[in-house]
Amino acid sequence: MDDGLTEDEVIQGTATYLLGKGKTTKTEIRKIARASRKEHGVDLCVYKGTPEGRGNLYFVEAKGNLKVAKDNLREAKKSNFLTEFRWGISQIILRIDYASNKNNRIYGIAIPKTELPRCLRLIRDNWALKTLGIRLFCAYRDDNGELFAQELTPSKIYTEVKGK
Repeated sequence: MDDGLTEDEVIQGTATYLLGKGKTTKTEIRKIARASRKEHGVDLCVYKGTPEGRGNLYFVEAKGNLKVAKDNLREAKKSNFLTEFRWGISQIILRIDYASNKNNRIYGIAIPKTELPRCLRLIRDNWALKTLGIRLFCAYRDDNGELFAQELTPSKIYTEVKGK
């Protein structure tokens, strides 16, 4: 497994996971951004549901821990990954325009799986993120070099916080 992934690789692994997840009859990528092209907006939007329109829309903001330099070398980002992760949280929160539990909208942040322990320490006791239902998608490269991801739902991420 690779030590790090670029943002584009994190997006691709998450897209692969969402396209194969569940037993829906219709799955389509509505938007997939490329960080290497400096595209703006949500990084990944995927619809999973029925042809009649009953289903979920996934909105995912992605952060990688590597970048591809101009000479095509993979190098670590100069900024701290947790700073990037905090930025990703604020980006996805600002994109929330409907309550997840009432409108079948699922909001999440995709990260390299190697960064999961640090990110969990940062958000585990956060009541606001739990209430919003923010999910984590952890991208990784399998033994064959393919990009995939796993999903952590709010019940797997957030601990019970006193003073709800």
